[in-house]
Amino acid sequence: MRSRRVPRELGDVLHYFIPELGAGGGIDESAPALSVPLLGRDVVRAALLWNLAVEAARQGARAALVTPAAGPNAPWPGDRRQPLGVDVIEVFGDEPSALARAAEAASLQPASLDAPPLVLAAVPAPWLAKGADAGALLRWVVALVRPDESEADETWGVLEAVAAQDPRARLGAVIFGVRSLAEARASFEKLAARVERELARPLASYGVLIDDVELSRSIVTRRPIALVHPTSPAARALADVASLCLADASERGGPEPAVGAERGTGRPVAERGATLV
Repeated sequence: MRSRRVPRELGDVLHYFIPELGAGGGIDESAPALSVPLLGRDVVRAALLWNLAVEAARQGARAALVTPAAGPNAPWPGDRRQPLGVDVIEVFGDEPSALARAAEAASLQPASLDAPPLVLAAVPAPWLAKGADAGALLRWVVALVRPDESEADETWGVLEAVAAQDPRARLGAVIFGVRSLAEARASFEKLAARVERELARPLASYGVLIDDVELSRSIVTRRPIALVHPTSPAARALADVASLCLADASERGGPEPAVGAERGTGRPVAERGATLV
């Protein structure tokens, strides 16, 4: 496990984030970093992102997690236990520009490697409203959406701000904190309809994270559910989410999925993956 602390200026240390290319190597254009907005003191979303990074690595991806080095949204507060198999890049400062540059550098794809990286960026939500400073963080934004009215306005505000600043931004959602298919379906379809109506673009489905006791326990203990309880419904649902993210990353800016549908199936978000409990 490697953990990197990133200064404000990255120009002199870019090589830290790019694997050795070898003779005749080069850099291909890569998929953008997947930015996940964190709302306030959002330990739950930070922990879910931590679990997603571990699962992506377990599936064979070159996974990286770019995160602010300090603050309430650190994916491993307290003892700073780090995700297994994930390259952790910690960025100092309270502005999005350094985080954006680190995410972009981590996304560079050596031509000698077949599999693209999946770079996950933990982004405090207000940073996504800072225009040009947010840079690469605006290209692919996936919100972790909980069917909670107290968070609805804040989540919508993030998506609206991203769309206003980058007309080409890909927007997606993962539903979490639900205990029924009906609740997941209603939550996604309501948000997708609003995005299509008011932002004139599709909202991609990246599945459902099941709210069960094993997932809650993994957040509290900071032990990745994909490794501790790999056969649990929550772990299987997490694997589905990671697979969808990796598929989009491998396409490097390919076609958008239909509104409210899983790529290639036409099924709404809540009908895929493991059965909710």
